[in-house]
Amino acid sequence: MAERPGDDITAPCAPTALDTYATSGLRVMHSATLGRYVITDRDIAPGETIAIWRGTMISTRDAMNLPPEEQHQLLQVGGDQFLYVDSDNLCEVDFINHSCDPNCGFTDAHTLVALRHIAPGESITFDYAMSDVNEFIEFSCRCGASMCRGRLTGDDWRLHELQVRYEGWFAPHVEELIQAQRRQ
Repeated sequence: MAERPGDDITAPCAPTALDTYATSGLRVMHSATLGRYVITDRDIAPGETIAIWRGTMISTRDAMNLPPEEQHQLLQVGGDQFLYVDSDNLCEVDFINHSCDPNCGFTDAHTLVALRHIAPGESITFDYAMSDVNEFIEFSCRCGASMCRGRLTGDDWRLHELQVRYEGWFAPHVEELIQAQRRQ
């Protein structure tokens, strides 16, 4: 994706132990088709930690009562738990987009790592099926991947092909659902 002057809308993470961690070299960009998205300015090695999210824990009911623009910034970290960060405290990693062919995955409910080498200028992405199982995530996908599903829902984690492709990279609450589904 071509970078244009003025596209960089980086909002650096606050450097306290209680705030979200973002690896160095990330920038928030904007495009007419993708909206806000995150790129890296440097090489990122496989397994490198990209983000460790922090925020206020809220329930599904509270999440559903948020305006849609705030729901887009949530990270589901449990069956009935979401991390919420108010719009004044968002940082780079809060704008990481979905891709049906992601370059990142989860090692726990809050930590995102690189699945493979990520080159400078490349978007940082994860498949929302790795963490989101809520009923209000449903939208048309614009990731552009050759394997794009076209539409995302909170039930995508149920797709066998994704369970195989992302084995070991789902957030724990999603992995528990997958294991329960397999026991049935």
